Amino acid sequence: MNNPAVQPSFSPEPQHEASSVLHVIADMWVFVRQAGLGQELRALHQPRLLRSLGAAALDWALIAAATAAVVSFGWAVVPASLLVVGNRQRALGNLLHDASHRSFDHNRDRSTLLANLLFCWPLWVSMQIYRSEHNRHHKFLGDPARDVDFIHDEKRLSRGWLSVWCDQIFSYQMFRVSVFSHLGRMPATTRLAVAGWWAVVLAAIALISGGMDALIFAALWIAARALVFHPITAFREISDHVGLIPGSMIGFSRNHPFSSLLGHLFHPHHNGYHLLHHLNPGLPFHALPRAHALLMRWPPYAQGEHCNTYFTGEQSAVRSWVRRCAQG
Repeated sequence: MNNPAVQPSFSPEPQHEASSVLHVIADMWVFVRQAGLGQELRALHQPRLLRSLGAAALDWALIAAATAAVVSFGWAVVPASLLVVGNRQRALGNLLHDASHRSFDHNRDRSTLLANLLFCWPLWVSMQIYRSEHNRHHKFLGDPARDVDFIHDEKRLSRGWLSVWCDQIFSYQMFRVSVFSHLGRMPATTRLAVAGWWAVVLAAIALISGGMDALIFAALWIAARALVFHPITAFREISDHVGLIPGSMIGFSRNHPFSSLLGHLFHPHHNGYHLLHHLNPGLPFHALPRAHALLMRWPPYAQGEHCNTYFTGEQSAVRSWVRRCAQG
């Protein structure tokens, strides 16, 4: 593993806790090299800035269009606009996730600036906090005491998938994080940058289109965080790991390797390839489908949990959340 492209994009300390994660990743790369897939998989790790910027531009264009629809047509289109804005907030968050793994742009200084302007400051996120906590999730996956994203709870599963989802939706802690993100604990300089971003954007909207339109944008943004972004994020967080078996990377991670309207709602920008992401944290979003197809030739990966729908059938995501409990 001398090529930096095959290294995990987090930087684990030389401690025992990271050894099982690195061991699985190393096994994957042994197979990839032996199967003659190494060159292609390494190439897929390369950031493609224009592709990522295009995705971000589309997300922001849809948010702007949803806001313009409310300005033009009033209350009749508010529900649809909230759905679009909240969904694209989730999409921007997924691109932020790419940036945290340094797979948005190969130039680190430019990547930091773009991530702040396009994702972090509008979403009230400190990249420093996000990256630190997300790296801990990768390093300590499935450890209830040290995995900051661990929400798996065997006691809840017997009540069914809808109850599991509602538990997260009505969790005050998760709601607070979804709506306010890092505002309460980010450094003062970052909070000032967030305030500056919003001041400039709202002032620009007010200057171009009027003060009421600026208020509409701000109101839509906050309401969508609470009413759409939060339930989508709760679903996504559950689908990553809940209902599987803690103790191994492959056994405790789930893929949603399909494209559908619901896929664009719950996992925009291919964010459903979560098992694949743990094995290759540095893969950009646009490379995930091809990398998945390559790794399906590796038996341990192929035997992992791959859901082909969200709500219907034995291989659905929600069935996967509670299947072990039902079988028990």
